[in-house]
Amino acid sequence: MDKHYIIATDLDGTLLDHSTYKFHKAVPALEYCQQQDVPIIFNTSKTFAETEHLCRVLDNSHPFIIENGSAMYIPKDYFAKELDSDIERFDAGAYWLYKFGLNRNEILSRLTRFAKTQRFQYQGFSTMTARELCRCTGLSLPKAAEAKERQFSEPLLWLDNSDNQALFAKHLKLLGLNVIKGGRFVHVLGQSDKAKPLEYLKRLYELNSGSEHTLIALGDSANDKAMLETADIAVVIESPAHQDPVIDIHPHLIRSRFQGPIGWNETVLDILQR
Repeated sequence: MDKHYIIATDLDGTLLDHSTYKFHKAVPALEYCQQQDVPIIFNTSKTFAETEHLCRVLDNSHPFIIENGSAMYIPKDYFAKELDSDIERFDAGAYWLYKFGLNRNEILSRLTRFAKTQRFQYQGFSTMTARELCRCTGLSLPKAAEAKERQFSEPLLWLDNSDNQALFAKHLKLLGLNVIKGGRFVHVLGQSDKAKPLEYLKRLYELNSGSEHTLIALGDSANDKAMLETADIAVVIESPAHQDPVIDIHPHLIRSRFQGPIGWNETVLDILQR
């Protein structure tokens, strides 16, 4: 390939099957990307523990973005050059942690103060047991425990109507919190989204390689909207569970023919082998 590509992908419902969380039907495209040295960046609502585990399973040694853009982890020595930026960077063992959002404790504190004056119906991850989360998601108990290890966000099981969800989001915006709808949950986080760390990461790739990169983004939910809109090529993966994210006019927007990892596999191979 003559071009330099970066692939940023959502996980649940996109690379992973919405119901089974399996990825095997995307293996041909995953292997092709590895052969062609195309980095695959997981950009997900999942936690560090969940995402790092999947990186190990797929032998993916590239950076990854967690909790809807709240933080990015880059393996140490992955890049030789660093951008001049005010983004906070922390030593996190084998990684550099770039922080784009708020700590979860601060989010929970603001939510608790807000709940004393407003009455919306929801249940947060912080009040759920791992077994309750299993029932909501179909995850195994160990996987549910990993999903509860939040650092920078609080997912909510929304139990109110959709009109109240929009009102809830408006109120929380005044408190400096962002509300993003995912495939199963409503996520409360700081003023970040899946686009901000990804834009920063693309600049890092270009700084260190000295060449422009084409960013391909794939997602299936409303929380993928910002990521898709910032990409050079945006791929909306067909979902069995909800409507596609509403994407504003985009010069290179593709809609997959198939759902989940089948659609992911076909679309990625089509773009890279075109």
